[in-house]
Amino acid sequence: MSLVDPTGYMLITIRDDPAVAALTDRVRGGGPQGGDALPVGQWRRFVVVVRLGRERNPHSPLQWVRLAARCYGQGKDVQTAAVDAAALAGTVSDAVHERMHRISSGGVSIFGSFDDGGSGMLTDPGNGQPYEVVFVNVNASTVLV
Repeated sequence: MSLVDPTGYMLITIRDDPAVAALTDRVRGGGPQGGDALPVGQWRRFVVVVRLGRERNPHSPLQWVRLAARCYGQGKDVQTAAVDAAALAGTVSDAVHERMHRISSGGVSIFGSFDDGGSGMLTDPGNGQPYEVVFVNVNASTVLV
């Protein structure tokens, strides 16, 4: 039996949140995909969710998983896109913060998730697009239920 990774379920949690969905339908795992990273002046909103690491509880089938949700801003210039990235990051934070127990249709059990801070504005080295990172801690089962 392999260790359950709750990253996909958390990605769906963010993507399906009504406030996030009102801003973007581009919520990805891993990295930007086709049509996400555009040249200056054509930037669009998108979110990339990656797993940074995990820690297992040595006495029970629980784990704490740390995720990063990179929230890229939309705008024709750096200032506008930076403000937009901050707003998107706040919306993603609301989607994951203090969410209590839930179980995915695939059996991934999440006991709670919360926003564990953010990065402030950063700039993508590839195209200069501003983004902010929301760090998310997830308490999950190590096995499917």
